[in-house]
Amino acid sequence: MDAIEAAEAALIALRGQPPDMAGAVTTALGDATGGMAPDSTVHRAALAVAQAVERHGASFPRGAEPAYHDRLHQAETARAMGWLAGAARRMGLLTREEAALAVLAMAAHDLGHDGQVHAERGVLERRSAEDAGAIATAAGLPPADIAALRRIVLATTWPWEDQEAPDLSCRLAREADLFASSLPRLGPLLSRLLARELAAAGQPAPEGVATHAARVALLRLLPPASPPARALGLDAARSAQLAAYAGAARRLGLPGTSAEEGAAALDALDPADAEALLAWSGEVR
Repeated sequence: MDAIEAAEAALIALRGQPPDMAGAVTTALGDATGGMAPDSTVHRAALAVAQAVERHGASFPRGAEPAYHDRLHQAETARAMGWLAGAARRMGLLTREEAALAVLAMAAHDLGHDGQVHAERGVLERRSAEDAGAIATAAGLPPADIAALRRIVLATTWPWEDQEAPDLSCRLAREADLFASSLPRLGPLLSRLLARELAAAGQPAPEGVATHAARVALLRLLPPASPPARALGLDAARSAQLAAYAGAARRLGLPGTSAEEGAAALDALDPADAEALLAWSGEVR
């Protein structure tokens, strides 16, 4: 758990600063590659994408940038991919070039996100892939890498479909996209931000995504962790949270002791009391 707690602390610190997509991407590239030349084509493409993300986020009126799909989300997913791809490289599962390309794709995965919910599945991801491909092409990235970039971005299309993540880089992109949401302290905060974004988009009952029941459902939905994610402790963090919800059910003396029953009971309590009980049950060490 030490590695995952250090990662969460780094992401919390990132959210305490003004958005800095270029800085996040630069750090992520270093984590992923262990020190590729900063003047490489993929580095130039990644920084060009980071600048495009910054321009898009800054184009919203003050306070109107999407509450969840903002520059901070895109920065933290890039950092998460840096850790995951770096672990994969050290395991011999990705080359340096593949690790760098994965960071580029993660930086691009929500490029141009408008904070809206579209009826057509994948419209935002396809837009991001097209825009990122054009930027990377202008930076000199070869066609094979452009194709991989598009594939990795499109793998983040929600809801996930198995055939759209045919390789490790695609699976890492999905883990990076929900990395922060999988963590015990950041996850609930991000759920509340997503609820705000959905409310602004006019979605019915947006507060439902920020409940304890929804959190347990998300943790259950996530597929088995990849080897790099297991090395970072992501699966251990998820298991610990589910165990905490089950522990809350036991402490409340419920007939059943599943995580789902604990979550339902916590949703009926005062939010502060629920948070304290969950922490007491083992979520926060």
